[in-house]
Amino acid sequence: MDNHAVNPGSTLAASGGPVTAPRRLLPVLSNLPPAPRRPHSGAPTRIPGSVRRTGHWNMTWPQGIDTDMHIDARARDLVTTSDGRPHEASTASLMVVVDPARQLRSLSAMPARADLDALVGVRGGSGFRRQLQALMPDEMTAGTLPYFLLDDMPGVTLVGPFAWRLWPETAGFYAGGTHRGPGYDMTGICAGFRPDGLPIQRMNRGEDPQHNLVPALDLDEPSDPLAWHEIPAPPGDSPMLRRRRRIDVVDGPELVVDSVFRDSMWSPDGVETVVHEYGLHVRIDRGSMRLTAISADPRVLPFQTCPAAASNVDLLLGESVESLRHRVLELVVSTDGCTHLNDALRALAEVPVLVTELARADQPT
Repeated sequence: MDNHAVNPGSTLAASGGPVTAPRRLLPVLSNLPPAPRRPHSGAPTRIPGSVRRTGHWNMTWPQGIDTDMHIDARARDLVTTSDGRPHEASTASLMVVVDPARQLRSLSAMPARADLDALVGVRGGSGFRRQLQALMPDEMTAGTLPYFLLDDMPGVTLVGPFAWRLWPETAGFYAGGTHRGPGYDMTGICAGFRPDGLPIQRMNRGEDPQHNLVPALDLDEPSDPLAWHEIPAPPGDSPMLRRRRRIDVVDGPELVVDSVFRDSMWSPDGVETVVHEYGLHVRIDRGSMRLTAISADPRVLPFQTCPAAASNVDLLLGESVESLRHRVLELVVSTDGCTHLNDALRALAEVPVLVTELARADQPT
């Protein structure tokens, strides 16, 4: 196979709608550098006239392997006003139980809300976000924290069981190089699983794809106890995978956004290990709320084929930031993208909401 060919038909629809195939050349396999191993440490200093959204999703199995996954998810919006005062603008939390088939068995939220009962029985995979949007259309538009937390259910229910990778209960899955995959063909779903790449070929042969796993550095900031919301510690005697997000927005004629996304897990000896990690650096015209500059920084990724997606984030330049929940999935498809990077990009849709929270906190009381 030509390892830098583009699939045919990779053009925008005349209406500027979704694309149907990748639009970018894949880099030549022999030119790829090793998978990145540069996890972030700490958090930037909060500056006056900024707002920070943080979120976590802790995935655990209190009853052991191949039982229900419990997801503790929390998020907070923290404004640092123009005179430097911290102001907690919003908080939310979820407790979700998901069975091994990714079906939601129970769901509770704080603040409490009865409408979420409609999601019980829904599978946290393909189609979940469509049902979520139908159930909470106003909250998607408003960029609320409950919506922010629920929108990640497809991703966390998929990646969560990887938490067992370092534990003795799964030794048989990887012994002799064997691997238990997701149960469906992931060829071409992202840059990492490009059809001619070694990772997907190994997976399709039932072999261990050999993930790049990197010891974590602490994302907490000792000099600022408000840098993150409170996050429960891992259980210690059983696996946990944690998804963590931070989105910083600094106000001005051009909004400056700095964002971090990390998936990490804990080994039996208590070491946090990074599976996926990206940084995003974005500028947005405040008047039009359109992207004027964007770059992605791959910090830790599973395979050397993965970072190619980072150079394609410019496909979103000029897009309205409010539209990113949809437009990322319409414009960055297949091997042009990375599912984890795409989710980090989609989470930027709430930037206008964060700016509004900042403006409200700065109003005289």
